[in-house]
Amino acid sequence: MLKYYKFNKYITFTLCVLLGLASHPLISQDQSKIDSLRLLLKTSGDSTRFTLLTQLFQATNRTNFEEALGYAKAAYSYAESKRDSVAIVKAGRMMAYSLDDLGRNEEALAVLNRVIRIAQRNQSKYPELPGILKFLYNNAGIAYMYIGKYDSSLSYHFKSLEIRETEGDKRGIGTAQNNIGLVYFKLKNHEKALEYYLNSLSIKRELSDQSDIDKILNNIGLCYAELGNSGKAIESFNEALSKCNLNCSASVVTEANFGLGRSYQKINEFSKSNGYFKVSLESAKKQNDTRYSIENLINLGTNERSLGNLKKSIEFLQEAHALAQSFRYTELQINIFKELSKTYNSVNDFEKAALFQDRYIQLKDSIYSGDLIKNLSSIQTNFEQRENLKTIRLINENIKLKDEQLQRQRLQYLFIVLVTILIVLLATVLIWANRKQHRHNAALSEAKRVIEEQNKELTKANEELDHRVQEKTHDLFLTNESLTQVNEELDNFIYRTSHDIRGPLVTLKGVCNVAMLDVKDELALDYMHRLDITAGKLNSILTRLLFVNQVNHAELVPTEIDFNKLIEEVIKKERTQPLPPNFSIEYDINPSVKLISDQELVRVILENLIDNAVKFYNTSDRISPFVKIKIRKSGPKQVSIEVEDNGIGINAGDKDQIFHLFVRASERSETGGIGLYLSKLSTQRLGGEIVLRDTSEKGSTFLVFLPADLTPILEKRQELEELRKKDKALREREAQVARQKKEETKNDPGISEKQKGLMAS
Repeated sequence: MLKYYKFNKYITFTLCVLLGLASHPLISQDQSKIDSLRLLLKTSGDSTRFTLLTQLFQATNRTNFEEALGYAKAAYSYAESKRDSVAIVKAGRMMAYSLDDLGRNEEALAVLNRVIRIAQRNQSKYPELPGILKFLYNNAGIAYMYIGKYDSSLSYHFKSLEIRETEGDKRGIGTAQNNIGLVYFKLKNHEKALEYYLNSLSIKRELSDQSDIDKILNNIGLCYAELGNSGKAIESFNEALSKCNLNCSASVVTEANFGLGRSYQKINEFSKSNGYFKVSLESAKKQNDTRYSIENLINLGTNERSLGNLKKSIEFLQEAHALAQSFRYTELQINIFKELSKTYNSVNDFEKAALFQDRYIQLKDSIYSGDLIKNLSSIQTNFEQRENLKTIRLINENIKLKDEQLQRQRLQYLFIVLVTILIVLLATVLIWANRKQHRHNAALSEAKRVIEEQNKELTKANEELDHRVQEKTHDLFLTNESLTQVNEELDNFIYRTSHDIRGPLVTLKGVCNVAMLDVKDELALDYMHRLDITAGKLNSILTRLLFVNQVNHAELVPTEIDFNKLIEEVIKKERTQPLPPNFSIEYDINPSVKLISDQELVRVILENLIDNAVKFYNTSDRISPFVKIKIRKSGPKQVSIEVEDNGIGINAGDKDQIFHLFVRASERSETGGIGLYLSKLSTQRLGGEIVLRDTSEKGSTFLVFLPADLTPILEKRQELEELRKKDKALREREAQVARQKKEETKNDPGISEKQKGLMAS
């Protein structure tokens, strides 16, 4: 076995070296072709421009993802200018392909969903579009998979498979099954994934099709590795490398070396495993393949922990974490949090271990939720039902064919009897034919009986599944109703308590003011003055608590926000405070920013963040305190608000607590820790997010991300609220009917106690 592993390592190393030597003339040849196409593009007319842009995309999409994306965008813009639906769909698919390669899956999905709607709307008008639609479904399935929406991914891949089966496209069926296997692999259902991969490989070999067979072999190898069969996994990866020989693409080299690293990792040969992971990492970085870069860094970190090199393990995992933060690879983030938690536990840093363990649990629960399981079950059940119906249809067609064959036999027998046989022989033949017909009918009846039994079993299984889903849905509904009730009671408690306390508090302030007029003793006056100040602060806190209640229940009115006017009003209010003469408040608003949101809640966010920065300014004479406000676009559908100061900063240990109610990060806080809570509450009500980006002794920076248009979010909330009310009403009616039945059963004298118990249960 040791000789076998050494031979594999030698073969892999030799292939990588020869690949590097052989790729130079190929790269030069491709570059020459690209230069020629660029030259033609400069002098091209309208009739050839789209074709040249498409050819440039195809020439660069495996070597330079950013350049390929540029050509795809140019093709899309050209197609839009010509209002050519087919060209728009083709260019959109090219854009999505490059965005997917760059890890920008959200943008890829936005483009894909747009062109899928165009293709669906125009497929009857343009015969070319139905053939493209299956590829769009495939690309959307892959993009949804990378962001962790496995139910949507599986649904699109099954749609693609259905079109290919209708067309009878065996090669396409193999591709679709490979992609479905990839989704099941991400769901860690490795047996199911292996089944689809092997089906895809079988079709490839049946058609003698060598294209992408190396990638399928890599996928099969990964399944074997995860199932603990490292021997078969290594064979599969070596076969993949041998299939492409010296012409292996960079992605195949990356995937195969990654798989070999996983295989040796499974048999605890961590040093050898690291060698393959490092080759894969280097190849992935050259190709700008962020996903595989992160995968390799995670596994290198895991190996180093197993080898006892805990510092190196943390370095690899932190590098993976930094990369993953820029891209939405949800599953990779889950693995990073899990491995970081384990490594920090190993170095006895239990605080960080708990932090990453919490992030791991939260992210995992958000992906592998009840809705995901329900949707996956529904998608798989629908697909299996379609397969069963197809089987039944084939059986019926077979029965019909047999009936036609029997009919032809009868005609043949009749013709022979009429021409060659006497009446007696004719009677004998008819009796024989009748008996044979009975046997066929009996066989067909048996087949029909078996089919009916299978249908009954399938119906029963579906009913049981529906019942379980309804039970889980009911439990979730009750939990949500309970949480809603608790929140409402808490809001009412805060509102009533604040109102009840404010009366005596106002009386106390009045008594203090009267006492300060009447009392002449200096010490007593000092006590009264302090008591009055304390009562004022308490009154301010109660006012803000009432404001929390108002923010929670305010009716949101979307309007276009005038940031210049709004910020000027806030600054004017802040200037009424006693501030140093060198204190500066500056703001910079991007002219292209357009925000449609609720003006009062946006004002609350700005007031509290700016007030927080002003309140905690640095009192050192050597520092000129400042507050800087920046309003920018953050993507096509988002606006960012940044508030930066050079104040006293926030303790690192308080970073995760400052947005909570009544949390004070400094003794200089006079509002009881409510200001930042109000900012976060208002941001969430507007469908946004607020974060503390930086904090140190040199100051703090807060970032707020708001949707550019609040209207669609309010419409969606209204729809969900209507559905919740309908569901609640339905369940209340069901509960009332159940209570009535129970009461009727209880009061019916004709039913025994035993029967009542059975009916109640």
